[in-house]
Amino acid sequence: MSYYRSYFEKNNTIIKNSHANSAKNPNTEIYYGSGFSKFIFKVDFTDLIQKLDNGDLVVDNNTSHYLNMKNTIFGDEALMGILKNNDKRRATSFDLILFELDQDWDEGVGFDYERNEYDFNLMNKIYDERPSNWFSATTLNAWTTSGIYSGTPIIIDTIHFDNGNEDLKVDITEYVNGIIVDGNTNYGLGLAFDIPYETVVDSVYQSVAFFTKYTQTFFEPYVESFFEDRINDNRHNFVGNVYQNLYLYVTKGGNYYDLDIEPTVDILDHTNSIIPGLNDLTTTKVRKGVYVVNFGIDGTLCDGRRFFFDKWKGIEIDGVSLADVKQKFVPKLFNTQYTIGENPTEYQRYIVQYYGIKLNEKIKRGELRKVVVNLKSIDVQNIVLFDQVYYRMYIKEGRTEVNIHDWTLLDVTNENSFVLDTSYMIPREYFIEIKAKTHTEEIFHNDILKFEIVSEK
Repeated sequence: MSYYRSYFEKNNTIIKNSHANSAKNPNTEIYYGSGFSKFIFKVDFTDLIQKLDNGDLVVDNNTSHYLNMKNTIFGDEALMGILKNNDKRRATSFDLILFELDQDWDEGVGFDYERNEYDFNLMNKIYDERPSNWFSATTLNAWTTSGIYSGTPIIIDTIHFDNGNEDLKVDITEYVNGIIVDGNTNYGLGLAFDIPYETVVDSVYQSVAFFTKYTQTFFEPYVESFFEDRINDNRHNFVGNVYQNLYLYVTKGGNYYDLDIEPTVDILDHTNSIIPGLNDLTTTKVRKGVYVVNFGIDGTLCDGRRFFFDKWKGIEIDGVSLADVKQKFVPKLFNTQYTIGENPTEYQRYIVQYYGIKLNEKIKRGELRKVVVNLKSIDVQNIVLFDQVYYRMYIKEGRTEVNIHDWTLLDVTNENSFVLDTSYMIPREYFIEIKAKTHTEEIFHNDILKFEIVSEK
């Protein structure tokens, strides 16, 4: 699986019937009661679209995109449900709506939504009324409706909060794919209390707060994209009677390179004859320069002793047609993957080795690293290819481990590996943990891999 994070291009909190602008505030306070506010933001998908255009990532039916925002109450549970300054209460048991914007807007340069005296520390006025605000989208253009909508927003999702301290995680796959695949205009999104809350009148206002793009913490809001592009190549362990995967890898100068069109495949037996029903098979591009065909062979042909062949046809690169490519594999009987009878015992012991990143290495943000994980048998002194090898990446906030990516399966080719894209990683220190599974045992790498992302500027 590949991951990618897209961050906010701009954001602002607008206050009902107010010209105040608070775009540069590190927190957004969304509230109802004695007033009403809405948080608006635009996600920058430029780099993600560039990766799709380059063929590095492939959108399919399994691709998903999630909006993530960190609730600022996480550090002080005592604030839940109590009054602050006699006029503010932390909201609980409520619904927020995530809605689409339908016109261009500017962020503004304000900080606070209340007029204060000159701040000598900031060396500027932290109160500003220049757009955007409740009435105006830009200096010359008002919102079509003040406050962006009036009772009929284009709602993407309604999110329920029980305690009010939950982080926000919303599936916005259809919305994002509309922008990055279909070319829909990206005006941005908004977050507010559900429509009925806007008419609630109370002397106390109920609020929930999240970090914005201007936070100085690690918890900047983002959209995380998931691409189901794991390579699980069965060439070295092809089993009959079940559907298996064979891959074609295309490179130029050591880098993966796309074909002009997706090829087709014929499956040949040990006599070089096409197996009935296994000709002109369609293939799928998994990621840049990597193509897969999925099929099954009757087990009577799979004795584990004879070579079979996958012939890839229609190979075309940069407008030039090339010869067919024929590769080998040895299909095995279905029952070779099982042991039935005695309770299995894992006699071998393994050590876990890796290369691609050095311990404590400083990596310039934007680099692409391939990390290879070898599991070496202590007893037999050889490298073993595992079906289930995982990595987990996290940061540390004090003693707390904050997951960046939870346990994720590595690719299986002629090695166990994964590709680390650092272009979306915020500069700081990161940690990677590695494990593999055999039978019911988990094999962990003894040392945590630590590295630092530094700014490309």
